[in-house]
Amino acid sequence: MNAVRAEVGKLLTLRSLALTLGLTWAVTLLLDALDPPGGSVLPYGQVGFLILGVLATAHEYQGGGQIRTTLLAMPRRYRLAAAKAVALVVLAAPAALLVAGTAGEPGGTLSLVVDTLVAAGVGLLIRHPVGAAGAVLIAYEIGLPLIRTHWGEVNDWLPLAGVLIFAVASVVFARRDGADGS
Repeated sequence: MNAVRAEVGKLLTLRSLALTLGLTWAVTLLLDALDPPGGSVLPYGQVGFLILGVLATAHEYQGGGQIRTTLLAMPRRYRLAAAKAVALVVLAAPAALLVAGTAGEPGGTLSLVVDTLVAAGVGLLIRHPVGAAGAVLIAYEIGLPLIRTHWGEVNDWLPLAGVLIFAVASVVFARRDGADGS
């Protein structure tokens, strides 16, 4: 429980996360007021949650290598990865409800939270915010639409895939060193 509390505290102090959530909500509000063609505003909000997930895990590998300090304080990596996931859900769920509600699609809340966890897993794997954000955005904005055109039932297993990606990222995280970029 202390690890979750520490991770929530860490996430709450990151200005980039607060800015990402604020801009995501503001853009959703603006687009909803403009009533874009095609109707759904939620996919635009999804981009913000993908960036949120990447930043939540990859930020520790920037600059001074905060990940080393985190690993000294919490050397059990599986527990740390689980704490990161729980903390991210605690932060993302209310924001996702707000954004999905603003978009007029409160049923999309769970999807936004799962997307955030997928992006966090990719951030944990790649460890570079820009590279991870690029990979996630390409996968979501180009790869998944192409897959959906051929296999429409892909939506049925996406939540499971999200959990699986974060689980794989946790295993990789537990087995490699804490050095930046290696």
